[in-house]
Amino acid sequence: MAINDGTPAFGTFIVEQASISTVRIAASAGADFLVFDGEHGPIELVSMRNAIAISTVLNVDAFVRVQNVESELLPQSLDAGARGIVIPNVESVQEARRAIERVKFPPEGRRGAAFGSAQDGYTAGDIAMKASRANARTMILCMIESPTGAAQADQIASIDGIDGLWFGYIDFSIAAGIPGQISHQLVLTTAEQVAAACRRHGKPAGVMVTSAAELARYVERGFDLIAFGSDAFVMKQGFSAGFELCRSGFANVQQRK
Repeated sequence: MAINDGTPAFGTFIVEQASISTVRIAASAGADFLVFDGEHGPIELVSMRNAIAISTVLNVDAFVRVQNVESELLPQSLDAGARGIVIPNVESVQEARRAIERVKFPPEGRRGAAFGSAQDGYTAGDIAMKASRANARTMILCMIESPTGAAQADQIASIDGIDGLWFGYIDFSIAAGIPGQISHQLVLTTAEQVAAACRRHGKPAGVMVTSAAELARYVERGFDLIAFGSDAFVMKQGFSAGFELCRSGFANVQQRK
């Protein structure tokens, strides 16, 4: 698995279509991870389970962004075999510890057991060993999306069981009263704080980018878990480029007649 092995990892958010085909296409393009978006996307449980299953087969880390730390989607995602959970807008150590409580098996947490299921490949085996392996494998990424969360970023990153932070700069800009001003100095300074917190505690720092300029901006600040847009963004970009190519090419041919 590429995530959490100390090297940069690249993926995307799956917002519109959590399908086997989408995962296969992303995997063939070289995705290290996919985040299935249960906060903003119309995720249907069976489709998500199938998408997570094929992700596992294709060695792509499957994460699920849940609506909040109490979401019913959280245990269902883990039982389906997700590598990890992304928790939006974490603003306190208490929320982060609650995520650990829900994601990890005892003694680290209080996750309910469903062994012999998708999450362990439908296999038999020693329960204590399975719980220990699941706790070691399963990741929790906390999203920093507000000034309140940013003020707590270092403390959240310091917690054993929290595996990384993800900077949601659009939501942060809105919460900070500068909606959409993603190049504002406050946004950039906060990005540096989030990445620095992750570096101090040896954990990855995640962010979404949609351009080469954004990529450079965040890589320079220490982000190493990079999502290139979403399935909808990538599809629209591809369609736009293709249709523009067709229109300009058609016009050029017409002019030569």
